[in-house]
Amino acid sequence: MNCLTQFLTKIQTFRLLVVTKSELKSPVKEDRNKPAYSLAHETHYYDSFAYKSEIRVLKDMALIDLLSLSDISLKREFEQLKKLKERFKLIWTNFHQHYGELRAEYPSNFIFSIQLDYLFIVNNLQSDYEDIYIGDEFVESLHDTLKIRDKFLSELVNEVDEILNPRETLKEWMAKQESPEQVEDATPELTPKIPYNPDAGRPKFNHQYIDDFLQLIRTYFSEEHFSQLDALIKADEQPANQMIFNGNSNKLADAFKQLYEANLIVGCNKAELEKWILKHFLYSNGDKVNEYSEGWLSAIISSDTKVCKSPILEVRMKDKVPFLVPTVRNKKNSKY
Repeated sequence: MNCLTQFLTKIQTFRLLVVTKSELKSPVKEDRNKPAYSLAHETHYYDSFAYKSEIRVLKDMALIDLLSLSDISLKREFEQLKKLKERFKLIWTNFHQHYGELRAEYPSNFIFSIQLDYLFIVNNLQSDYEDIYIGDEFVESLHDTLKIRDKFLSELVNEVDEILNPRETLKEWMAKQESPEQVEDATPELTPKIPYNPDAGRPKFNHQYIDDFLQLIRTYFSEEHFSQLDALIKADEQPANQMIFNGNSNKLADAFKQLYEANLIVGCNKAELEKWILKHFLYSNGDKVNEYSEGWLSAIISSDTKVCKSPILEVRMKDKVPFLVPTVRNKKNSKY
């Protein structure tokens, strides 16, 4: 189980570097020699392009370790993995509560405020933290490395879940529809599969509000991707590739959350809505295209915390009838 241990230790350990403000990539005008935290070495967007690949390889090797276990032992490990996944959900919730879209500098107690030191192992955390500069580069790097860790933990959890609770594939389901009698006569499997349901977990949008919703988010997509989004929402036509939302990442998640909570999206629970977003969307804040992660989405959609300070829309009620209202965009962020 050495590989599993390495993987779990790696994704729960944060190795802070203490540099000077002058070494940061973002422009600094004063106090250039002041010490500052950095995590840029743990993100594949900056100095370490191998970091994401390293986590992926460790995850694959951890799965090999798990495959060698008995069913009882595998179930026990699975429960521990799910507990760790809940801790990632908690760190995302804390992160959202203290994150500022336009903030250049963060309070010196930021790491303690989000409970990073309590939930995980943080190496090189300085006792004189009040003298350490925490800028937007550090917070964005923390955001990126959390996404990498969360992504591969979620993949491992889903892969183990599939082993313990195998799902019937579309091909198997179609064969059953064509020859149901032959399937009934077949020898039953030792581990019964969960029946395939083509409509299970698919968000269904209230047709009365689709056009209004699409008009409100149209400017956040290219024409090509908007056309694919239109087809996905109206006819469940699967896009060829993931669609890129051009704006701050929490705006799109917040918009879908509001529709869901107003019962304008039905046919799924919040966890299924999160997986649907994860499957179909990427986002870009202007300089790079990013992936969403399960924990990040869950902290927005499944929690009661309001994390979007400049939402795309609001769902309001009048005489018990919902209607969509566009919000005024933050002028400092009018690019999106």
